[in-house]
Amino acid sequence: MNPEQLAAQLRCPHDDDGLKVASSMDQRNAEVIEAAYAALDCRAGQRVLEIGPGGGGHVAALLRDRPGLDYTGLDLSPLMVREARAANHDWVEKGHARFLLGDLLAPPLAEGSMDRVVAVNVVYFWQPLAPALERIHALLAPGGRCALGLRSRASMRELPVFEHGFALYDGPDLVAALEAAGFHSVRLEQAREETVNVLGQMMDKERLVVVGDKAETSE
Repeated sequence: MNPEQLAAQLRCPHDDDGLKVASSMDQRNAEVIEAAYAALDCRAGQRVLEIGPGGGGHVAALLRDRPGLDYTGLDLSPLMVREARAANHDWVEKGHARFLLGDLLAPPLAEGSMDRVVAVNVVYFWQPLAPALERIHALLAPGGRCALGLRSRASMRELPVFEHGFALYDGPDLVAALEAAGFHSVRLEQAREETVNVLGQMMDKERLVVVGDKAETSE
């Protein structure tokens, strides 16, 4: 795949190439996924929405390690929804997980229906950014929390694939955007990690997790 084709697959995986890209991302994003969920501080009984879970390869371990969660995955890719449902069949059958096809800006979900919202390596595609963050804020119940996991601009700008439809961030810019969308107590977590990039090359990356809370009561 050329950089433009790879970028399209990262945005919305499809066909056999999409399966390969999704499998690769499950492995290469493990650290940032875990960091984002750690920041969420999920508790038993909470309703958790993950935006863009891809093939859902991490969901079974998540539900085993954090029992009692009510998990929903929302993805734009019909292929990824099918793969995630198959990979997590037992959890779906038990009613602990569901995977929905849909767009964040018009989700098949009610406002105030989620206690936690997480999105890993998908914020790059929310253009413009403000409506997406405002929608997440609306989906959260009072006292809810959002965590966005991503790699920094400096980690990504050298690769040509990210020139095709990706909006890159430094961290403080996302903090400001969450505050503008109505979140409070917004904080930024940063860490270095050595990992394989989308081209299969080892590189030093900066992991970012931006966390924001929704007020307990309407202001």
